[in-house]
Amino acid sequence: MSLIIGFLGVVCLIVTMTDFLITTVGTNDSSPIAIRIAKVSFRLFRQLPEADIKHKVIGPLVVASVATWWILSVNLAWAMIFYGTSGSVVEQGSGRAADPVGFVSHVGHLLSTVGGGATSPANSNVALLGVVVGVNGMIVLTLAVSFVMTTTQTVVHGRKLLLYLGADRDNDMPLLKDMAGLIAELNAAPFALFFSHEDPEMRVPEKLTEIFGRRFDDAAVDWEHLAQALPYLHRYPEADMRSRLQDWLRDFSASRRPDQKGGNP
Repeated sequence: MSLIIGFLGVVCLIVTMTDFLITTVGTNDSSPIAIRIAKVSFRLFRQLPEADIKHKVIGPLVVASVATWWILSVNLAWAMIFYGTSGSVVEQGSGRAADPVGFVSHVGHLLSTVGGGATSPANSNVALLGVVVGVNGMIVLTLAVSFVMTTTQTVVHGRKLLLYLGADRDNDMPLLKDMAGLIAELNAAPFALFFSHEDPEMRVPEKLTEIFGRRFDDAAVDWEHLAQALPYLHRYPEADMRSRLQDWLRDFSASRRPDQKGGNP
């Protein structure tokens, strides 16, 4: 039975780290699991009463939900791997085999590189495996910080562009290159779409939808081609671009609206 648990731990670790690496360093909108957790969290949090505080915290709460999935899954996976190795972790005081909670605690200390836990490896081979866990923890910590920084920088860049556009509402053509750059950044950091703002004029998904909606009839620029590059827009089947944008907005707007309906996950 312990070998089966250890094997399941290896599978869980591979799945979690694959999702983590694709999401954090994939530089595209692909995310096998994390984006689904983010969308579910987003839909739950936006049910909160309409208030400035909701729009301030909804983005950080969504990111925290995804980070919780990664941390708990990596911890559980390694705990299962250690558990699958008979007598791998013992209690420091008594030398008895650790219980399930002891395995989780042992891995938690290794991943956080804190040390000083109530358990210890039973032999040098297990201690060497603990080094791998510590390296895994450093990788998760480093890439997670980079992921958060990239996401928040994309949010700031989007709000800066909206400020420029707000200064001249009737002429966003000079900023066409900047808009293309922002869409490219959103594809590299799509979790920025879950961040909102207490000022409706600073909400990136809403304002991008508005800008594109009034520009599709402009024959000078292929605005539809640019809009099609928005993250996840290709998952909406409607033929009319305006309808597709509205469905896309319903999934990424933090506001609760009576006409809101679910889009594609």
